[in-house]
Amino acid sequence: MSYDLDNEEIMFINNGDKPIAPASLTKLMTALLLLDSNNLGDLIEINFPENYVYEGKVAYLETGQKMTVESLLEFILIYSANDACIAASMIVSGNVDDFIALMNNKAKELGMNGTNFINPDGLDSDYHYTTLNDLLILSKEVVKHIELLTIIMKPSFISDIEGSDKVYLNTNKLIENNYLGLKTGWTNEAGLTFIGVNLSNNREILTIVNKSTVNESKDNHFSDTEILYKLSIDTFVNNVLLEDDIEAYIIRNAFNTSTIKTVTSWTVFGNKYSENNLYLNNINTKKLEFKVNENVHSIKITDSLDKKIWNFNFTKFLSFNANQNNE
Repeated sequence: MSYDLDNEEIMFINNGDKPIAPASLTKLMTALLLLDSNNLGDLIEINFPENYVYEGKVAYLETGQKMTVESLLEFILIYSANDACIAASMIVSGNVDDFIALMNNKAKELGMNGTNFINPDGLDSDYHYTTLNDLLILSKEVVKHIELLTIIMKPSFISDIEGSDKVYLNTNKLIENNYLGLKTGWTNEAGLTFIGVNLSNNREILTIVNKSTVNESKDNHFSDTEILYKLSIDTFVNNVLLEDDIEAYIIRNAFNTSTIKTVTSWTVFGNKYSENNLYLNNINTKKLEFKVNENVHSIKITDSLDKKIWNFNFTKFLSFNANQNNE
């Protein structure tokens, strides 16, 4: 899927409502809920459920460690640590089950009706699923939070949880190519998956790829993202449908011709290869209304249309009648 944030339009999508495994894209919801109930500077203490087993990619956080909420979010969003997500659920709700309920409530609140979460980290399960359209909703919510974006955009961060400074690198390998987030993921069910936001070319384009083939270097989701981005940039543009200061409508009566011109140009975002059939949709005494597909554009008529239609040269009218009377 590719989505233009500026124009709020989906450019390309395939199987948008098909259930898919979200993998670590799940962590975006976990991060949202952690931020909803805490400030970045709050000091928290790591805690895990009894008999917790580290699974998948983890940072090996330990019970009793203290850090800020911002540091925990760095482990969740930049390093993509599963144990950081479990710790976040304990901080917000006191237990994982209640936190999962919050995740699903938030999903319904946002309109993610094809989503069901059963864990905060994204490990595969038959009952842990979402859709591309729901991931788009979640992504649009995340980009509203500058606190999360500031973290997501970091190429790395430093933590001293092991007693000495250690550098943790961002899992987003396209960050130096202006893809400033949002999240990577990889499981057997999801394949390689990535939500990218690119701000190049004076555009804000969000891409979501899922089920990219897991290659040896585990970077197919990045190459698929770049292909999708380039296709979107090359295909979707602002199409100029009406130029500025051109004749849009001409009214003629027995004596005069009146022209209504455009005051500004009319541009519509869309596929540059699509046919745009412009036609007059409506006309009344105050405006002209043109339509292309579902897009409508109005041109204000400065003088009354009645005046334009019925206005005539009164002197010529009198002269014509005088000649008639002389016959």
